[in-house]
Amino acid sequence: MLPHEEVLWHGHREEVPRDRRWVFGPAMLYALSLVFLAFALLLWVEGAPGARENVSLAALLSLFATAVLVAPRYLHDPAIYVVTDRRVIWRRGGMQRSVERRFIEFGRIAWHRSVAGVGHLEVVRAVPFGPLARRQRLQFLDVRSPDVVFAAIRGVEPSATLGHRDVPLVERLDPGEEVEWGGHPEGWNIGLRELGIAVLGVVVVGVALRYGYQVATILLGLEVRGLPVQSLTWILFFVAVAVAWVVISCVGGTLLWYGAFRSRALGSDTEYLLTDERLLIRRGRTELSVDRRRIVDVAETRGALGLSNLFLVLDAPESRAVALSGALKRFPPPRDLVAPVLYEIREVERVRDLILARRSSIPG
Repeated sequence: MLPHEEVLWHGHREEVPRDRRWVFGPAMLYALSLVFLAFALLLWVEGAPGARENVSLAALLSLFATAVLVAPRYLHDPAIYVVTDRRVIWRRGGMQRSVERRFIEFGRIAWHRSVAGVGHLEVVRAVPFGPLARRQRLQFLDVRSPDVVFAAIRGVEPSATLGHRDVPLVERLDPGEEVEWGGHPEGWNIGLRELGIAVLGVVVVGVALRYGYQVATILLGLEVRGLPVQSLTWILFFVAVAVAWVVISCVGGTLLWYGAFRSRALGSDTEYLLTDERLLIRRGRTELSVDRRRIVDVAETRGALGLSNLFLVLDAPESRAVALSGALKRFPPPRDLVAPVLYEIREVERVRDLILARRSSIPG
């Protein structure tokens, strides 16, 4: 701590189930390892070359999957989170990162999928776009009552409804905070990036169907050519191609579900709320809070059905952090990220005027 620095809150990660990516990723790698191992056994039984190479690949994939599976225990679990009267601090062993509270542009909370009152808290400090463009962010993973911690970072008194995920957004405001506008996306609730993921999913599912048909034809033809179904060779070949088909199908189905169905469902569950102090965005289990004093302009891009997307231009030292919201990118950021963007808004001029009105000076 710095001299005369006072600790307002400190904590660590709660013992809760991890994000699914830390489970599905290793499971996919283990499945691929099983495919290589089955082919290695098949080649060894038949006396064909290449068995050793397949065993090596299977071992490397298993080792990598195990490393991914146990990595969070060493990367995340030992971390200590601290909020002082001046800074937000992340510390693990001899490594420490910090961001001054007065420079934080916004905070993002992602509630845990199954444990009430626990979630990730991310605070972000943006810097100008250009050759030195970067973003300083700190993540508090799986902390208890992340909205209460963020209230301490913002320097406000937490309301009685904080700490609960299912509370309506309008009931999560600070004491005395007033609502000026509320809305939600009015279009198809799917962007170009999500549409591209869905199309890729359709392609992968098509590949899986074609692969399954061809493999089934080969398996049925093996018995005709004298290879019995009960033989070890047939069983090993069946296991290898079946696991490979399951992996391809799962990847394609996940991409299709993620890009189309899930995206539209979360789009319908998106809410925008403008108060006299903040701009709040909630999408599913994720909430974004932007200090209105940090919003200096709004960039508009045209969308479908006569709607527009509004990208917030945030204040940053010596310049404006336009790139943070994705206003200058060819493709907008993923909607699941819940960036400071209002998608598919109809009353563009009115919303822009409301956002930029009554903007006070940047806190020192």
